[in-house]
Amino acid sequence: MNPAYQRALAQLDELMADIRKQAAASCSTAEQEDLTLTRLNALKHSLRPEHSRAIADIDRYHQRHFHTHEHH
Repeated sequence: MNPAYQRALAQLDELMADIRKQAAASCSTAEQEDLTLTRLNALKHSLRPEHSRAIADIDRYHQRHFHTHEHH
């Protein structure tokens, strides 16, 4: 199977798990996190191996998210 596609699916799972783990105390931030989780989940379920642009976007978002939050 397409390795970039498989990596994108794993990255979406990592992003969703990290956002859930960092659940915000503030209501407005929690609402934003819920919206982000909903979008990521929808993207995961609609993503196809031929969606190369979306796969590249996921990789960039994943890199930025974990770099910004200084995760390893």
